[in-house]
Amino acid sequence: MAYKDIVNINITRQTTSVSVAAFNVPLILSTFAAENDNSGTPPSGYPSTFTRARSYNSVKALADDGWSTEGAVYKMANAIFSQNPTVNRVVVGRADSGDASVAASLNAICDEDNSWYGLVVDPAMVDTAAKITAVAAWVESAKKFCIVWSADTNIYSSIYNEETSTDAASLLKKARRDRTAVIYHAVPTDGADYPDAAWMGEGFPYDPGSSTWAYKTLSGVAADNITATKETNILSKNCNFYSEVGGVNITQEGKVASGEWIDIIIGTDWLEARLRESVYSALVNNRKIPYDDTGIAMIEGLVKGVLNQAASAGILQADSIVVTVPRYADIPQADKLARKLPDVKFTALYQGAIHRVTINGTISV
Repeated sequence: MAYKDIVNINITRQTTSVSVAAFNVPLILSTFAAENDNSGTPPSGYPSTFTRARSYNSVKALADDGWSTEGAVYKMANAIFSQNPTVNRVVVGRADSGDASVAASLNAICDEDNSWYGLVVDPAMVDTAAKITAVAAWVESAKKFCIVWSADTNIYSSIYNEETSTDAASLLKKARRDRTAVIYHAVPTDGADYPDAAWMGEGFPYDPGSSTWAYKTLSGVAADNITATKETNILSKNCNFYSEVGGVNITQEGKVASGEWIDIIIGTDWLEARLRESVYSALVNNRKIPYDDTGIAMIEGLVKGVLNQAASAGILQADSIVVTVPRYADIPQADKLARKLPDVKFTALYQGAIHRVTINGTISV
């Protein structure tokens, strides 16, 4: 007789997997047709059939799918995949010429595939300040992240003036856009090298909190010659650039248009997503969380757990985390009847990063 015949065990898992938001998937947005023309000939340069979004795990996969190696989409994907380490995949999103707006295009893409977080746009779609501001407005409302490349020399030709500056970087700074970073970069004589896509490809492989976006070298991107005056003017508009410093090509400064650091924005989004996922998973996978001090303590523990993860990830300072929850006896009866737990609060400090160092020394004989 076999052991299993004496003691027969069957275990049923009563856990439900909650989807986890990813912060390392870029979307390349471009305008292109998706149908054969009347002659039945597939359009050249991109797949003959395409709905709104499609994922690719390599540039070979794009080429195999029909994308022209000379087109912007392929070259932007190549800029992303050329960084080391690299992302696992990119999503290509289609804006249709019949769409009412770029917002309508992006909404349609999200309806089909909302697994992406970062947006880079075919330069032909953002060749004016107005088009860039429209993209940034959608990104802000959708709580995504975007990097936009601009070669507009007005970005560096004058210092920021809230009343008179009309370049894209200035307009986004005035609007205090937290989710769009602008990078100034002149178009190289040998063709576009897509610093926006390369920068996103460089940053996205790293977990939120483990890296900043300053002082990064972008494979395949030429450095700009940025004079001291140009640098002052560019930085006054919370714009970024790519130049050579000390023999190394690096990105500067790693900020979004509002002036906040990119890593702070992404880290905060990560924290919000993990908190929501943790509490929701507990609500789904427990038959009941009791509405008493024991159940409240369960929620408190979940919040502390995620905040501690954020500290381990490099987003928060571990010794700054404080979580407070209400006592059952102090909760209004209306909230108890509605089965709503109010006033779960926390405070913490961002870990931040060192970008500049001042050293003062005295040497004596």
